[in-house]
Amino acid sequence: MLSKNITANDVCELLNELLKVDYSCVESLMNYRVKCNIHIANHPTVQVQQFKTDPFPKVGLLGILNGLFGIDADGMGAIYMVIDDNTRKISSFRTADYIENE
Repeated sequence: MLSKNITANDVCELLNELLKVDYSCVESLMNYRVKCNIHIANHPTVQVQQFKTDPFPKVGLLGILNGLFGIDADGMGAIYMVIDDNTRKISSFRTADYIENE
């Protein structure tokens, strides 16, 4: 059955489920960035990185997923990857409203 109304929370639930069953896979996907052209780099909602030392902008899966849900006034996406301060590993995925209400 196809889902028609996917929310940022639905995406977080799926990512958290996958994180439990294959952490290495999800970590690799989230840490992988590919070069993109100026059109994607300038997209109004897709989050793209470009470091001063790198001539090309790069985008990852989370930046594209966030493009589905838009950005807030600060340019941040709806989905956050939470990193454990001690282990420096992904601990979970949360929506922006969850992070703000902590």
